[in-house]
Amino acid sequence: MKDWRDESRAALGAELFGYLLGRPHDMRPDDADPNELAWSRYRLVPRVLQGHDGVDVTCRLFGRVYAAPVGVGAFAADRLFGADGVTAIARACAALCLPIVVSEEAVTPLADVTATHADCWLQLRAAGPLERAIRLSESAAQAGCQGIVLTVLAPVHPAPGLHPGGVDVAAQVAQRGWSTIGAQEGVAKLPAFPSWGMDEFREMLAAIHALGMRVVVKGVMHPADAIAIRATGCDGVMVSNIGVRQSYRWAPVPRQLERVSEALEGSTAILVDGGIRHAADILAARVLGAHLAVVVRPVVHALAAGGEDAVQSMLRATIGELQSLCAWMGAATPCDITRDQLITLA
Repeated sequence: MKDWRDESRAALGAELFGYLLGRPHDMRPDDADPNELAWSRYRLVPRVLQGHDGVDVTCRLFGRVYAAPVGVGAFAADRLFGADGVTAIARACAALCLPIVVSEEAVTPLADVTATHADCWLQLRAAGPLERAIRLSESAAQAGCQGIVLTVLAPVHPAPGLHPGGVDVAAQVAQRGWSTIGAQEGVAKLPAFPSWGMDEFREMLAAIHALGMRVVVKGVMHPADAIAIRATGCDGVMVSNIGVRQSYRWAPVPRQLERVSEALEGSTAILVDGGIRHAADILAARVLGAHLAVVVRPVVHALAAGGEDAVQSMLRATIGELQSLCAWMGAATPCDITRDQLITLA
C-alpha cells in the first residue's frame, strides 16, 4: 500500500494534514500511532510445498462478493481533501469491486455517491434524537445504500478543544457554506449526553431492518458489548477505536479484534478499522477474525495527493500484494492462513 503522506502534506497544508493524522490531545509529538505500531508487531510465517494452483482473495460478505477483504471507510468534509471528494473514491471502488462507507459529515450528496457506486453504506452517529437518525436512514435507503454503519464510540466531541489534530473540521465546512449529508447547513451539532442505550439501539435497528438495509455497529472494543449487540440481531460489528483520534490511551485494535472474534465464535460478521496501512495488516486482521478490513487515512492521503487515479492505483496494488502474500503463505485463500502462521514480536 503506497504511502502518500508526504505528497498529501504538500497538497493539504499543515492544518488539514494535521486533522487527517488526527493525533489526540494526550499524544506526545514523538509517540507513534498505537494502532499502526500494534499491527507492525505481527509477523507472517510462510508455508511451503502446499500444492495450490492459484490464489483467490475475493471476500463474500452480506450476500456480496468483493475483490478482496478490504473496504474504504468514512471521513468528514470530503471535498476539503479533493475536488471530487468521496465520488472519486467511489469510482475507484466501483472499478475494483470494493465497498465504501460514506460519512454523514461528507459534503458530497449521498445520491451522487450511490449513482457512482451502488455498494455504499452510510455512516451515522449514534447521538441526538432517534428520529433524526431514522430519517437519515430512510434517505439512505431511498438513495440505494446497502446499509448503515452506526458509530457508537465517541459519536460527538463532549468537550471543547478535543478535536482530532486540534482542528474543528465542522468550522471549516461552515466557513465554506457547505451542507453535509446529515444537515442542511454545515455539520449537525449533536449533544454528547445523555448517550444512547440499548433501548434506543434496538429501536434504530428495527427501523433500519424495516427499510431492507443491514446495520454494522462501529466502535465495539469490548467482547461483552459485542455479545450484547449480537443478541439484538444486528448484522455485524466493527472493532474500532476511531483511529485513537480522541485519546491516545485507548486500547489498540488488533488485540481487541481477537478478543471480540473469540467471544462471537463466528456468529456475526466482524469488520475492523484502525491503523490498517499494509496488505500484511489486512491478512493479520483476517487471521485474527475480521471478515473485512476498513482502510481510511491511506486512501484519503492518496486522494489529496493524486485524486482518483492515485486511489485506484493504491487499492489495485494492495489487492495484488494480498495475492502475493497468500501465495508465499502457502494459502489458496486468506481464510486458509492459520493462527500459528501469525506471530507477535516481543
